[in-house]
Amino acid sequence: MRALLLLLLLFASPGHGALADEAASAGKPGLPMSVELPVRVRVALRVLNVLEIKEVSGQGRLHLELTQRWHDPRLTFDAVARGLAREDRVGDDADEHLKTIWSPGLSLDNQIGEKDSRTVALSVHANGEVVLIERFESDFRFRMNMDAFPFDRQKLAIGLSLPRYAQQEAVVLTTEEDRSFSGIENSLSVVDWRPIGVRFSNDLVMGWNARSYSRLNATVTIARYAERYLLRVFIPIIAVLAVSLFVLWSPGLKEQDKGGLIFSSLLALAAISFTFESSFPGSISLNTPVAEMISLGYLYLVAVLLFEIVLSVAVASPHFRWNGEAAALRLHLRWAMPAIMLIICLGAAIRALPT
Repeated sequence: MRALLLLLLLFASPGHGALADEAASAGKPGLPMSVELPVRVRVALRVLNVLEIKEVSGQGRLHLELTQRWHDPRLTFDAVARGLAREDRVGDDADEHLKTIWSPGLSLDNQIGEKDSRTVALSVHANGEVVLIERFESDFRFRMNMDAFPFDRQKLAIGLSLPRYAQQEAVVLTTEEDRSFSGIENSLSVVDWRPIGVRFSNDLVMGWNARSYSRLNATVTIARYAERYLLRVFIPIIAVLAVSLFVLWSPGLKEQDKGGLIFSSLLALAAISFTFESSFPGSISLNTPVAEMISLGYLYLVAVLLFEIVLSVAVASPHFRWNGEAAALRLHLRWAMPAIMLIICLGAAIRALPT
């Protein structure tokens, strides 16, 4: 009877979930004792390289250095007696020692697959402070916004959480000291992107049994080199649309020649859109300034042909009642239509510029 009562008290205690998990983890120690809860796990994140960015699928491959720090009084030792201030372990030795001590079990929420090219270093200081450093490459899933292509900035958010412990037991955070070890390298493997910086924000995520868990969001911001796309993207579009000036202002051009020029321009614009989509995935299929320019370009070229042919016939007919008005309207539309199209294209590009 007494054993049954003790068992009921154990399962009625507030922290029985975490204690049961720890007890079931092959004899691994539980949460650090004689410390104020929640246990604070300090994190620093350094982006060593951005190896690949896939805008349409929302994936990227990063080379990271992740540093975790926590305090466990059970690991303190006499530095004078041992003749060292800390014990350092690397590689397999560090992984084996991690199995014998408490570790927070930090999880990368949006990671895809396993960590590749992983190296690990573990340091245990005499005062009980533990420093775990991991370097690895891995794929991540991100939310990407291509609406401003090619003037876009992508915010690659990495979620760091402690799925084994509710926020009352352990929290993940970063301090000013940790942020000094965080950042992004100036030179990246993705040639069309440049680094901006890394920022952190704390968040909560709901888990099992409606318990809230601590999460730290590390956002890596990179910007596209927009100037590298001017010749490859905008100049071909402008060259195709410029055919309309020849149609509007060329004297003595026959109607069938005007129609041939416009339809050839429409085909060239369609070919450019397919080429852009294959070379820069997402530039046409998504709501980007380039997609707006090409879509409006179709309408603009058809409108130029329609107005030019209709007004040319009206001006050429001496019996037309509003012959003079048609000639004046044609004269104004010759400069108004290209000017309006130019303003719309500039507006689409300027609206996409980063603020």
